Amino acid sequence: MRAVNLVPADSRGRGSRGSSSGARVPVYVLLGFLAAAVALVTVYVLTNNTIGDRTAKLANLKAQVAEDQAEAARLGEFTKFSQLAQTRIETVRSIAAARFDWHGALSDLSKVVPANTTLESLSGTVVPGANTGGSGGSSGGLRGALPGPAFEVQGCTANQDDVARLMSELRLVNGVTRVTLSDSQVSTSPAGSSASSSSNNTQTCAKNAATFDLVVFFQPVANAGASGVTSVTGVSTSTSTSGTGGAQ
Repeated sequence: MRAVNLVPADSRGRGSRGSSSGARVPVYVLLGFLAAAVALVTVYVLTNNTIGDRTAKLANLKAQVAEDQAEAARLGEFTKFSQLAQTRIETVRSIAAARFDWHGALSDLSKVVPANTTLESLSGTVVPGANTGGSGGSSGGLRGALPGPAFEVQGCTANQDDVARLMSELRLVNGVTRVTLSDSQVSTSPAGSSASSSSNNTQTCAKNAATFDLVVFFQPVANAGASGVTSVTGVSTSTSTSGTGGAQ
């Protein structure tokens, strides 16, 4: 007898295919989990490597910063020294600018005084009222007319015309602003001997000589006071030097 398959043709084989498909699903899921696990492990490893590299870089940067700070602290001492040196230079310049050049003034004075003129007394002060350490001049209130340095000069010459000539020559001295005559008269007898303030030689005025008492004013000096320099850059205390013919 011949066997006859009563199952429709379109339904044949469904059972076997369904079983095969059902067996494949867990395999795909497992592969998916494995792929995800590999991806996670890869990300984890890469992240750890990145963190390690950046931690190492951070440590290097911290070490470099520490070295730079130490170097900056060491060089900071040189910066402070440079600033201190610059301040002292400015202080010296300020002191130099606030002091009168007595040497130059006396040198110029010696060049313009005529040969027939005798200086019996010479007193120099940087400001009115400054102490010269000597007897000082006798020009009275004329010295206080101007605030700058001045010479108070007493002496004698041949005649009154020579006194006027001497005053004209004194006006040619560098820095002189005014020459003021306090007194000038002709002596009737030889003047007594007196020591000049600029030398130890004894000088005597002749009979009928014209004696004079005058003040030679110079340009004022910045920060000059009766006891010396009143203020300079970078210094809070005053510096003073007194004495006839000395720089102040």
